[in-house]
Amino acid sequence: MRALVADLKRYARADANVLVVGATGTGKDLVARTLHELGPRRRQPFVAVDCPGLPASLLETELFGHERGAFTDATAARPGRFELAGRGTIYLDRVDELPLDAQSKLLRVVEEKQVERIGSGAAIPVHARVVASASEGIEQAVREGRFRADLYHRLRVLPLRIPRLADRVADLPVLVRHLLAELVGSRRRVPAVTRDALELLARCEWTGNVRQLRHVLERTLLDRPGPVIRADDLPADLLEPERIAAGEGPERPTLAALERRYIEFVLRETRGNQSRAAAILGISRKSLWEKRRRYGLD
Repeated sequence: MRALVADLKRYARADANVLVVGATGTGKDLVARTLHELGPRRRQPFVAVDCPGLPASLLETELFGHERGAFTDATAARPGRFELAGRGTIYLDRVDELPLDAQSKLLRVVEEKQVERIGSGAAIPVHARVVASASEGIEQAVREGRFRADLYHRLRVLPLRIPRLADRVADLPVLVRHLLAELVGSRRRVPAVTRDALELLARCEWTGNVRQLRHVLERTLLDRPGPVIRADDLPADLLEPERIAAGEGPERPTLAALERRYIEFVLRETRGNQSRAAAILGISRKSLWEKRRRYGLD
């Protein structure tokens, strides 16, 4: 993490494209915004684009803009996200989830530093710095041809890789204090966390990384608003896998019951976001939909 922070500070002063790679919930959005705020562009716009959240039919007009009359509903000209970013930063979140045809169009913008609005042949210069984020599987996607290698290398001029929370368990005490301070704000004193609570947190897998840790602490504060957080105050489902493995409880659940319970837990942690839940579970959105239907989680 110290090496990551050092690189982040150096890269903030540069103009080259940055690719931030990390698992879901590791803090890619925070890293992208920090790159912007530590650099000389901090007084300029920071425009974030949720790439998989853009409908395929609107993706091009959202990114590049359109002229009046370019299509049926185009009653007025509209700038795209690249134009809106001006001389600031455009952040392409989860760029690896763009379809291949959109990747080709994005590559042209990144290479030529200009865009053309839909319905216009005039080139508009692009001055914004490009920061993109992707999942840990982007290299595999490049090898399998699901993500363009030329675009990958154009975006990855300055690479940043964020480690999983499970790979830096020693940071847990600091992270817990920081997140608790954010959650309580100025309303009350930050609660103390006992050693047994920290030990329990250190034994968890944290598939949702820092975002999952934040949600766990948020639930704990709501359920146990006291001045001290003990192991027993933490959500019961944190201990559930260990209890099952140890054979505790009157009976062990079936594999299907465990799968249903875990999918329900991930959906709750991601607040119903299907794309993020599927990424954490390591399955496609279609498979997640089928499992939700099978287990009655619609």
